[in-house]
Amino acid sequence: MRIAITGHKRGIGRAFADALSDRGHSIVGISRSDGENIRRVEHTASIIEPCDVFINNAISQYAQTELLFEVWHRWNDSMKARQIWNISTRVCQRHEDKQIRGLTMRESMEYRNRKMALELAHEQLDAQPSNITMTLIRPSSVRTQEWSDPECPDADTYVNGVLEDLQQKGML
Repeated sequence: MRIAITGHKRGIGRAFADALSDRGHSIVGISRSDGENIRRVEHTASIIEPCDVFINNAISQYAQTELLFEVWHRWNDSMKARQIWNISTRVCQRHEDKQIRGLTMRESMEYRNRKMALELAHEQLDAQPSNITMTLIRPSSVRTQEWSDPECPDADTYVNGVLEDLQQKGML
């Protein structure tokens, strides 16, 4: 399969890119360090459009949600079966606004609101008839930053667990 991944150079995105490449998939990486910016939604969607799977991982303002809508609508016009994996966060499942380790309270609230917008868009699009299989992935604490909790699993361990689960469900 040809798999597009935003934010494929660091953290969970890198772990997905490495693990899926090791499994023989072709990776189309989209990252700022390569000169790409997901805020250029139409341009980014044109890179993703020929792929079979889109791992919607990178966040920049509300561009992650905007990109989801753009790719879903482009793919929905096709009869080809495709998959979108939206990377959100377990923070959205909590109903209290706690500060996220390493972020200020304001940054924590903004991050949570952006991910909640992604989850709402995911839910709305998943309810529509289409050939697109939608998967919402909600990592809890994963060691991706220097300030991450050292007790948390690293990104490679976390992603391998997700991929094993998706493989058991017949999605890989």
